[in-house]
Amino acid sequence: MMNAQDLMETTPATVMAGAETADPEFVLPSVQSIAEAASLVATVCADGTHLPVFVVVAGSGGRLPYAVEDGGNGSNRRVPLAAYLDEGAEVHHREKPGLDGALWEAYAGFVARRLVGKCPGGWKVLLKDECKVHASVVGFKVLQAVKVVVLMFSSHLSHILQALDKDPFLKTKAYARISQRAMLPTLPRNSKLNLANLMKVMNQGAFHGLSSVNIVNGFKKTGTWPICPSEVNVGRLVLEKRARNGARTVDRELWATRQDPEARRDMRQPQVAFGSVSTRGLALEATAPAVLAAFAERDAEAAQKQAAKATVQAVKAAKDAAVVELNARLVAEAAARRSSPQFQQRKRSLRARAARARAAAGEVAPYTCVGGALVEHDTRRKRQRG
Repeated sequence: MMNAQDLMETTPATVMAGAETADPEFVLPSVQSIAEAASLVATVCADGTHLPVFVVVAGSGGRLPYAVEDGGNGSNRRVPLAAYLDEGAEVHHREKPGLDGALWEAYAGFVARRLVGKCPGGWKVLLKDECKVHASVVGFKVLQAVKVVVLMFSSHLSHILQALDKDPFLKTKAYARISQRAMLPTLPRNSKLNLANLMKVMNQGAFHGLSSVNIVNGFKKTGTWPICPSEVNVGRLVLEKRARNGARTVDRELWATRQDPEARRDMRQPQVAFGSVSTRGLALEATAPAVLAAFAERDAEAAQKQAAKATVQAVKAAKDAAVVELNARLVAEAAARRSSPQFQQRKRSLRARAARARAAAGEVAPYTCVGGALVEHDTRRKRQRG
């Protein structure tokens, strides 16, 4: 997540002050409402390469995300946000700039289209951090069709993702901050940081932070990087401690006893805990048939609950509509009764009878004293407060 306001607050601001001013004024440009934050999804490989970035910005509607620029001669032109990024990048919008179920499926299709031509005859592995939150069977099947195995697990259980969080992902945000620091002095006075500026900042951060050097260094910290077969001394590995010691004898029963049950759990057999597919212990192969069936069952259960909730809401809405209709009908019927000739004739008759009664009684004082109606109480002395 790239937060424009956070990046700006940690960036030196423009100072407006005179030569003899004791208290200078720090000026920060305001941020456009839809340019406050954006999510950047980077897919990197241990060989130092990476796929084009997948960006989610704030917004709604079915139109293509774009920015409005001055086209000259008093006209404006719309520029797609993907034009500010490198070739192949995709930009989507959501009310909250983050992934949801629909965008996760869009990301799965985005990855599948770019991995279909890489190693056509071999399988690829895609590591995902807690993708079960928005995962869908459709996205998994799209990736499985292009021979991509998805492994999902919690980030704190993965030494690979922990290393990549610092290098190169953390450097991407650092370079974005440097780019914004250089951009602020060039913005016109009283202007706002818009989506076009944010896309340029993110592009610079991804260009420098996701370099092949940073990616390889991040994977090297975990021991996961491409190994050249010509540099592997097979003879030393096999014959260093004599040929007879090349193979070890393992007591499988003792080894199985010492292993934790969660560590020995099959990564293709899912476990459902608290209504969700659990990823505790080991990584879970999301594209395995059993896992796909578990996700499909979970989605069906969620759809059933949503349908039941929708039914209850529909019944409640129907009751509320019936009450509103009944009240409106009662008001209309009362108005019709009041305007009927019989009601008006009775009203005039009652008023005439009341007028005759007042005329027969004569004038009466507004207040008439009745004996014994007034009750007087003895005054009580107030207690002195010391």
